Amino acid sequence: MEKKILIVDDEKDFVRVLTIRLERTGYQVVVAFDAVQAVTQTVQLKPDLILLDIRMPAGGGLEVLKNIKANDKTFGIPVIALTAISDEPTKEAAEKLGVSGYFVKPVDMDQLLGKIREVFAKG
Repeated sequence: MEKKILIVDDEKDFVRVLTIRLERTGYQVVVAFDAVQAVTQTVQLKPDLILLDIRMPAGGGLEVLKNIKANDKTFGIPVIALTAISDEPTKEAAEKLGVSGYFVKPVDMDQLLGKIREVFAKG
C-alpha cells in the first residue's frame, strides 16, 4: 500500500513541483494550502507523513504542529518542516514540538526524499 503524504504549503508552484516528484516516487499526495485545511485534512485523512510549511495564512505551521501533536488521533503522525524560515529559534521551537526533520527552502529534493524514506523506515 502506498504511503499518503500531506503537503501543507501556500506556495502553489512549490506544491505542484513537490507533488509531481513525490507521486513519481510512488507516494499518494494530498494538499492543504493553509493551517485550517491542514488540521482538518490531518484528522480526516490520517496521512502517513506531513510536509509542513511554518509560515502560511490562517495560522502558522507551529500552531498546526501543536494541534497535531495534542490530538490523540494524530499525535503519532511524523511531520517534516519545509520552510523559508532559517532562524535558530524557529527551528528549535519546531524540534521541541516533535518534527522529524527541518528543511530550509529551496529544498534539495534528493535529501528530502532520503529523509522521507528514513522516517518511513522507522515506522
